[in-house]
Amino acid sequence: MSDFLRLVGERLRMVRKLKGLTQEQLAEKTGKDSMSKSHISDIERGQRNISLTTLELLMNALEVDPSELFNFQKLDGIDGIHEKKLILDIHKSMLMERGLDEVKYVVRTTKDFLDTIDVKESSMRNTNK
Repeated sequence: MSDFLRLVGERLRMVRKLKGLTQEQLAEKTGKDSMSKSHISDIERGQRNISLTTLELLMNALEVDPSELFNFQKLDGIDGIHEKKLILDIHKSMLMERGLDEVKYVVRTTKDFLDTIDVKESSMRNTNK
């Protein structure tokens, strides 16, 4: 699976969820009999290479334009638990494509990074007392 397909699929999933739609509802909104929940799922996971016509159909069903769909920077600076879960889902899908050693490395690096932040915050709190 290409990184681009996965990224577009993740962005479609994020927009769909932000619009409060299920995969089944999105499939119905396209108006195509051939579009199903599993088809949407495959697209969102980057498992299906879709045509530009299908992408346009999905964007129309989601009521978004290309600039909104392809604005991957919207992943930065998002607050709230719902959006946080979406971002974590994106990371999970990225890691699922990697080998076990790479995933372990990412987990160790993340833990080290968070431990460093926690230590800095703790020492700042102690300094301010």
